Amino acid sequence: MRARLAISLDTECDKGPRWSVRRPFAFRNVVEGVPERLQPVFERHGVRPTYLLSPEVMRDDDCVALFRGLDGRAELGTHLHAEFIEPRASMDAERTEAFQGELPPFVEYNKLLNLTALFCKSFGRPPTSFRAGRYGLGRRTLRFLEQLGYLVDSSVTPHAWWRSGKGGVSYLGAPDQPYHPSSDDFRQPGAMRILEAPVTLVNPWWDLVPKALRRRIDPFRRWQGALLGPFRNPLRPAWLRPSFTDVPAMLAATDYLARRAGEGPLFLCMMFHTNEATAGASPYHATAAEVERFLGQLERYLDALRARYDVEPIGLSDAVAVPA
Repeated sequence: MRARLAISLDTECDKGPRWSVRRPFAFRNVVEGVPERLQPVFERHGVRPTYLLSPEVMRDDDCVALFRGLDGRAELGTHLHAEFIEPRASMDAERTEAFQGELPPFVEYNKLLNLTALFCKSFGRPPTSFRAGRYGLGRRTLRFLEQLGYLVDSSVTPHAWWRSGKGGVSYLGAPDQPYHPSSDDFRQPGAMRILEAPVTLVNPWWDLVPKALRRRIDPFRRWQGALLGPFRNPLRPAWLRPSFTDVPAMLAATDYLARRAGEGPLFLCMMFHTNEATAGASPYHATAAEVERFLGQLERYLDALRARYDVEPIGLSDAVAVPA
């Protein structure tokens, strides 16, 4: 079976415990981590990764020069952490916690407009792929992205929901393979031009519940959240993500999706942060040894995937093309 593999990396400034922003801004995870650790792994395995760039990264000359120098060896897209771009920017924010979908429509649109313009200024061309910070899509976000010329969004995390101070966003009932969303509900297939390329998360328990019923669950309502609480562990999805999931579990998730895909092709979207490949630049890997374990997991998965499947590495925007 053919497996179309997109590796997507949220690319941000250096972070610390609880994803706190390092001050002053630092970018070791980009200027050291990308060329010294990440890109060599990808090139050994024939992978063309997609780096989704947050605003502060595109304002740093060294980061921009690095990504310009990749010369087609990677796709570049955008990643909105709303704190770091106008209007209503808060550049001194301790953490990037905003859900863009909870902003007033004028503010969200203009942040996306400014983010897109910053990318065009930095790289001389428009971006075509996007991911919302904290996966925080809103009901207008995909329409805004269409208006700005994006081809692909990759913010949907099936089987998961994300809490914010105002509520949050739920992706229960969303497909796990690429789809054109409905303008009324980004969890349902519809007629929008933009393609949704979901992050790969797997939970066979949720798949026993019809999608329409899952979409009616509101985990942010107190009584429904209380009912879901005792089932927290069985309902937690497995990510295709070396920081969270070991190689056997990632392969089991892949095989499960392949069985459901039938004749395929199977789409896989691995997600992590560039921060995770630099010691002390994220909450996950404090030491060089922990980073090496993470990179080892990544390489072992890629080797095992090629042994089992006909792997086609793609950038996120390549998901738009229907394979022959």
